Amino acid sequence: MSDDVVFRPLGDMALSVEFGDRIELALNFRVLALDRALTDTGTPGVRETVPTHRSLGVVYDPAVIRRRDVERLITDLVADLAELTEFPSRLVTIPVWYDDPWSQACARAHGVDNNIDYLAQTNGISREEVISRHAGVLHWVSAVGFQPSTYQAVPLGRMSLTGPKYERPRQWTDPGLVCLAGTITSYYPVRSPGGYQLLGRTPIDLFDPLQRTPAFAESPVLPRVGDRHRYVPIDGAEYAEIRAHVVAGEYEHEIEDGVQRLEPTDA
Repeated sequence: MSDDVVFRPLGDMALSVEFGDRIELALNFRVLALDRALTDTGTPGVRETVPTHRSLGVVYDPAVIRRRDVERLITDLVADLAELTEFPSRLVTIPVWYDDPWSQACARAHGVDNNIDYLAQTNGISREEVISRHAGVLHWVSAVGFQPSTYQAVPLGRMSLTGPKYERPRQWTDPGLVCLAGTITSYYPVRSPGGYQLLGRTPIDLFDPLQRTPAFAESPVLPRVGDRHRYVPIDGAEYAEIRAHVVAGEYEHEIEDGVQRLEPTDA
């Protein structure tokens, strides 16, 4: 891989390494390849890496390593980097009560249309088709951040569903809501402002600062870059049943280990 990269400063202790200007699986694989190679060097002073859609954030200690030395190291790694064609990928099943009461109430409180109705209208399809299109493809997590467990996931197939952001962001959004902007799916872990279209609410936790179950043994943040998400529609009764298990600390997240391969059409 000999792609030119662009370095941009992120203050005095971090930089961004940019690959291109698009959100696509091939670019994300390049980011992941560099992330793996840089981590494997074990370079003193490189404290943390943050992979995103098309860039890698690198946090370093300027008392240990200078920025120009970090850039020189990364330039050499990129020049020798083998092309990454597959990546270990967990398949995480996320149940969603689409068009749930919390999403409906949030829309009403902010004086906007029911978001599922709005998505149906703007895409020229029925409410049922909005749900089936979103749940009908797997979604690739290519960035995690903004808030703990607020991921961004892009469809791994043709979803034929898009949604604009709110013109004026909401003042609040209930925790647990799953949302859409463009073709990107995201999630609100805590009550917070936001502008994505609300799809529904999941009864499971994707952020647990207390790390109460095995799914959170390694981190209070469940989503990882490289995960695939399967969204499964549920109804209100199923939501209540699953949520009761979550609150009791008895819920077992459905997570399967696997591999995502880069197909020629993704490059």
